[in-house]
Amino acid sequence: MNIKKYVFLSLIFFGFASLYAQNAPEIQITPLEKKDLFKKDAITFYIGSGSTTILDSIAKTIKDNLKFNFPDVDMQVTAPTIIGYQHHIRDNVSVGMVYSSSNVRTTDLEMPDLQNPPQSTTYHYNVALSSLMASVDWYWKKFKRPKSTFALHSGLSLGLFNYQLTTEITKGNGSGVDKINASASTKAMQLTVIGVKHSMDALKGFGWFANFGVGYNSIGLTTGINWTL
Repeated sequence: MNIKKYVFLSLIFFGFASLYAQNAPEIQITPLEKKDLFKKDAITFYIGSGSTTILDSIAKTIKDNLKFNFPDVDMQVTAPTIIGYQHHIRDNVSVGMVYSSSNVRTTDLEMPDLQNPPQSTTYHYNVALSSLMASVDWYWKKFKRPKSTFALHSGLSLGLFNYQLTTEITKGNGSGVDKINASASTKAMQLTVIGVKHSMDALKGFGWFANFGVGYNSIGLTTGINWTL
């Protein structure tokens, strides 16, 4: 192919290309909408488990008091179960209620009946802890995505805390057993220093949360799942 034919074909090609570009339909790409699942009027339900720092301290105290008569006693600790909900009254503020329940119990103890030597009593001590508080959270940073939302927040809960120690007899008549039964209620608080919530639109609002805080419910990390409507 000589140079004249090459130039001629090139002009024809660029001419058609220019004509197509001028008449081609304009294509607009709409960016995906970023979701704010924790916006005003949303409601979030959650359930999780807290740290056992407080319970471990109670277990150690009970074990130390029993070790003289029961050197082999062991303790069973049930981590706090935390259930609550939050109503987002503003885009960055939510209020709600939170309930917490946990317990510490000894392994079974056996006390011989001194009046009837063949007889004995099997029992254990149980400490039940519970609280009910009103809560408020402030969302100070949100990371909105097309399919999910991350939110950083801090919060404060105030309410009542109940402590109940009972002696539970599982076998025998209880003769010779040092029966200890006591209960007390007091004002309670829980401070969430920093927390993160994540909800996914693809999972109908289900997600997870992790809070670091101090108070009557938990000292340390609380984690679980949440559901936002």
